[in-house]
Amino acid sequence: MKNLFAIVGFIVTAKKALELYREYSVLKREKDQCSAKVQA
Repeated sequence: MKNLFAIVGFIVTAKKALELYREYSVLKREKDQCSAKVQA
């Protein structure tokens, strides 16, 4: 039973981390585009 909880906890944590990483990537890309426009 402990292993089941560990697996579920790990999956939830991994999904949240992936979601945050994707959001960070999008924001970083937008920031890079804005700074490229300013420099141009």
